This record gives sequence, structure tokens and C-alpha cells, in this order.
Amino acid sequence: ILPADWDILYLGFSDRGERTYVPSHPDDELLLPVDLFRPEYGFHTHAYALTMSAAHVLLSNLPVTGPVDVWLADNQWFGLNIYCSVVANEGWQGQGACLVSQRKHDTHSDIAQSGREQG
Repeated sequence: ILPADWDILYLGFSDRGERTYVPSHPDDELLLPVDLFRPEYGFHTHAYALTMSAAHVLLSNLPVTGPVDVWLADNQWFGLNIYCSVVANEGWQGQGACLVSQRKHDTHSDIAQSGREQG
């Protein structure tokens, strides 16, 4: 599902601006219908994956000024290839729901979330 050139993949975030969607391959067999797009601006980041080369780029641009997700977006992600993934046709106005939620009640996962009361 991921293009070969990906550097950072957002799994849980908010975005604004235009989304440039990446065509999916009909051969992709996924458990969830996932849309992949390139964001114009991202914030409220709470889950992402990055390549080792992306980590090196980010480390070479330290120190961070402000929240790290805003710092990245304000600096156009330092030229890295950014993609976002969402569950297709879910969420606000059917624009896609984050694959990873911050809200414990939004998920049926058996994976415990750190930093939250277990109840």
C-alpha cells in the first residue's frame, strides 16, 4: 500500500488544506479500506512511522521549535515524502478516520494505551 518513496506515514493526526490522494492498487488486499494521501499541513499528531533515513534528516534539523508536528509542517517536513492513511469513508463528513485513535472509547483494540488510566 505504501509508495516506495515514503519517509513518514501518519497513522493518527489532523490535517488541513488540500489532500492529494494516492491511487490504490487493485491487487492490495487489506482488512480495512484505507485511503492514502499527501497532506498539505498536519498537526495533532499522535501516531506515525518513519524510515531510518527520515530519522536522520529530522535529527540533523534539531532543535525543535514548538510542538514537533507543527515544526515539521511549518518546515514542509524538510523535503521528506509524507503520507497519511485513513480508514476510507469514515470519520468527519466521510473524509476518513485515523487508523490509530487517541480516544480509548473509539477503539475495540486489546492493546493497552500508555499514559491512560486502565478502567
